[in-house]
Amino acid sequence: MNAKGAALGLVLAALVAASPLSAVADTPPAPPEPPIVTLVVPNDRDVEVVDGPRASREVLLYFHGFCGDPLAFRTWSATAARFGTLISLRGDEACPDAPGRSRWGYDHELADRRVSAAIAAVSAMRATKGEAALRANELTAIGYSQGARRVEWLAARFPKRYVRVALIAGAFKPSPEPLSRRGRFLIMAGAWDNRKHLFDASSELARAGLTVRYGELPRARHGEYGPNAMQAMHAGLEWLFNNVP
Repeated sequence: MNAKGAALGLVLAALVAASPLSAVADTPPAPPEPPIVTLVVPNDRDVEVVDGPRASREVLLYFHGFCGDPLAFRTWSATAARFGTLISLRGDEACPDAPGRSRWGYDHELADRRVSAAIAAVSAMRATKGEAALRANELTAIGYSQGARRVEWLAARFPKRYVRVALIAGAFKPSPEPLSRRGRFLIMAGAWDNRKHLFDASSELARAGLTVRYGELPRARHGEYGPNAMQAMHAGLEWLFNNVP
């Protein structure tokens, strides 16, 4: 690494260290890992579900990466369940070279309809247990890599529906122009992944008047959440939901 690159690394490390998203010491002890249920959605692909609190109507949607693992969230599923019910959707199109995996298409209207169908199916499951129905709007959407790009587009197209957004390890820099000033945007990157463009994007979104926070996943390469996933994701979700400064 040259001197300029080393200096940039020190600057990024210092800024991340100052962020509450890296202050993992305050994270509550992790509860037992909750069960993950595979649920059939009529006329669509199955979804993976981590059921949240009985009375909570909050929804956390997870969009995996390109031909990625729809269960990649499992390392931080326990902290997700503190905030609501997590629903992991599968991509729109099958991956020919990766049996059982899928990728996301470009039809945002279709993606939004699939979200509605998934929420309805999970609400029906919860009703059988006497749990609260899930809200259909004011959703939290979490996307990883290609999934982050799709979540960004959904937030731009349906700003009143996707109000809390986490864009993780995206290959492209999110643009502030189409995004709503009403939303909250968490941008995250693996500490061992390409991250400068995402750090820069968080600054640009903030200058444009958006509510945004940047955080890192310690010791995580692309396709990974790293050994401190629970702590890092808890800090990020707490900021999204509780307006932590």
